[in-house]
Amino acid sequence: MKKYVKEFVHRGLLAAWGGPVIIAIIYLCLQANGVKTMMTVNEVVLGIISSAILAFIAAGVNVIYQIEELPLMWATFIQAIVLYFDYLIIYLINNWMKAEPIVILIFTLCFMAGYTIVWTGIYFLAIRPSINKMNRKLQEEA
Repeated sequence: MKKYVKEFVHRGLLAAWGGPVIIAIIYLCLQANGVKTMMTVNEVVLGIISSAILAFIAAGVNVIYQIEELPLMWATFIQAIVLYFDYLIIYLINNWMKAEPIVILIFTLCFMAGYTIVWTGIYFLAIRPSINKMNRKLQEEA
């Protein structure tokens, strides 16, 4: 368990530097759409720290796939739940979306669709070919 926590922290720290970059992109998008034109120092600080936390958790949670005893479906489910709440909480804390049921429902549907598309693409483009390659090598050795 200790090695997974260590790897989580390592991955998270590698990605956390992206917090300021993420926040800059989000605020530029908000400004371009007329949603946010001026900010207080507290808003900037909250945005930088919270987006660094978001990146830290999002990168670190991928360690779940290294736990060999955990079936792929469960690892995927755990990752999806952690990412969903990571994004949802950070978005709400920063007022990047309204805390209204319809807005959260739209966010949830977009997250589920996006997660499914990305994960399916990764599975078919990276994981499945890798598994097939290993199976071929095993058959050749037998």
